[in-house]
Amino acid sequence: MSIHRYTVAVGVAGIFFGLGITHSYAQAPTMDEARTQPGLALEEPADQPDDAAARALRSLYVPGGLTSAQAVTRIVATSPDLDRTKTLLLEAKGGAMQAMSALVPRLELLGRYSRLSPVDTPSYDIPGFGSVTFPSLTQQLASDATLMYSFTDSLAEALPAYRAAKKNEVAAGYQIEAERNNVAFAARQAYYEFARAEAGLGVANFALEAAESQRKETESLVQAGSAARVDLLRVEAQQEAARVAVERAKFGLQVATRALQALMHTEELPTLGEDLSGPVVAIPAETEEALKERAFRDRPDLLALRTYIVASKHQLRSAIGGRMPDLLIRGSAQYSNPNLRVIPQQDRFDPTWEAGAVIRWSPNDTVRAQGRAKQLQAELKRAHADVIALQDLIRVEVAEGYHGLLASRSAMESARLGLSAAREGYRVTREQLQAGVVNTTTLLQAQSELIRAQVDVVDSAIGLRVATAQLRRAIGEMP
Repeated sequence: MSIHRYTVAVGVAGIFFGLGITHSYAQAPTMDEARTQPGLALEEPADQPDDAAARALRSLYVPGGLTSAQAVTRIVATSPDLDRTKTLLLEAKGGAMQAMSALVPRLELLGRYSRLSPVDTPSYDIPGFGSVTFPSLTQQLASDATLMYSFTDSLAEALPAYRAAKKNEVAAGYQIEAERNNVAFAARQAYYEFARAEAGLGVANFALEAAESQRKETESLVQAGSAARVDLLRVEAQQEAARVAVERAKFGLQVATRALQALMHTEELPTLGEDLSGPVVAIPAETEEALKERAFRDRPDLLALRTYIVASKHQLRSAIGGRMPDLLIRGSAQYSNPNLRVIPQQDRFDPTWEAGAVIRWSPNDTVRAQGRAKQLQAELKRAHADVIALQDLIRVEVAEGYHGLLASRSAMESARLGLSAAREGYRVTREQLQAGVVNTTTLLQAQSELIRAQVDVVDSAIGLRVATAQLRRAIGEMP
């Protein structure tokens, strides 16, 4: 265990409870002594009550350590899931470029060299000129430029496809935002699991120290004849159980630490740089119904689905346009040597041109377009069903986050009161044990209640923060 974690354990032991162990060899540090220990932040904020719960939570705080906001920033910046989602935007932009290319006339430039087979050319007798023979040229150099525009492809297919691609760009942006929110929420969960494990180890170490102190005190009572041997056996069993709990807490802390390191893609050991005793900010204050409506309006994943539906409608129009006959206008120019349209052939470059219009229709293309349209209609119906399913899920997530936040607030207050009550109960039980009014079993029960109370304080403080992040994610905000 690192020096910091040992210090945290000692701090939790002394500050969580302020228990003055009365026996000479089990004296807990006073508040003034605790303030001198390294790694403890004990100054009370002006707006926080000076109670045991607040002091306990601040004992885990390390100045300059990692905060949940810093963890979120690092994890979002290095998340492979977010990087994978960002490729959707690049893919959508590529689709828009492809669709846009069909909106403009198609230009083809061609340069070619041909080797022609020799042919026999006849001789012609021309009165007054004699016999004339035309040459047979066996090589040709040619350059062609063709400009073609398809009204059907451009207006009926490419234009709706381009609009669909642009909508897909918007949908990809929403998907990236939704994935960023998911990654941020997972980051906060991992951070607070680490905080929970850190506090759990401190609690386990305190329980072990208390059990060891109780064993020494019980040994003295047994030697003095004031306690039975069976009381010592009970205390020793409690001590061994506390050792097991410490080892389990160490294992839990290692797992939580590695999980947080893996998400941040670092080998640096984190320290808890967030004061869990401080107030939780940015808690949504609307009613459950208002939060639900806000989520329906702002959730990026829902917006992505709705935008995808619009894009699918444009794709459907594009597919339907493919069933229509294709009307093309075409013009081309050729500059070649020899130009085969020039008779007789001559060893020189001659330009020629042509222009025309074409109407073409293929039953195969119509059937293919009809099949594609049916596929898109099916995808469109699935998308509408997905929107309804996501709205149902959002309604549940908002309710879960809203009522979870209310429960966490109540649990926080109850945990504070419970810790004060358990602390006082443990103090009274110790005095009763020393006076011979109760036995060791009663003291061990009081100690167990005190440990549970300190765990409840940590869990409620962390639970409030996780519930806040969960609700913010549910309504479409960055957790």
